[in-house]
Amino acid sequence: MAAKRLAFAFCALGFLQTSFAGFERFWIFSKDADTQVAETWETLSDAEQRALIQRYQSLKELPDAQSTTLQQRMDWFTQLPEQEKQKMRDTWQKMSSQERKELGIRMQKAAPEDRPAIRDEYISKYLPQTASH
Repeated sequence: MAAKRLAFAFCALGFLQTSFAGFERFWIFSKDADTQVAETWETLSDAEQRALIQRYQSLKELPDAQSTTLQQRMDWFTQLPEQEKQKMRDTWQKMSSQERKELGIRMQKAAPEDRPAIRDEYISKYLPQTASH
C-alpha cells in the first residue's frame, strides 16, 4: 500500500514538472528549436525573408508618441510601492483584454490625482480580500 502511494506521488510530481505546451522538449525524437527555425527560414523565398525581417524591425521600432506614452506608464508604475505593484500585477492577470483596454483609456483620460481612485476601484473589484486596509 505504501509502495502504491509512493509510486503515485512520484508520478504526480513528475507530471507536474512538465507542461503540455513544451512536452516535445522531452521527447527523444523531436528536433531542437534551432534546427526547426533554420529549416523554416530556408523554405522561405528571398522576398519572404526580406518581408519578415522588415516586419520584425517595424515591430521593434515604436513611434515616438507611443514610446513616450509607454515610458510615462512605466514611470508611473515604478513609482508605486512594491505591495501596490504586486496588487496591480495580480489584478492585471485577472482582467480580460477588453477590460485592460478600458482601464488604459480611463487612466489616460483621468487627471493624475484621479488615477489612484481608478486603480483602487479595479483592485477592489478583482482582489476584494486585499482591498480592505
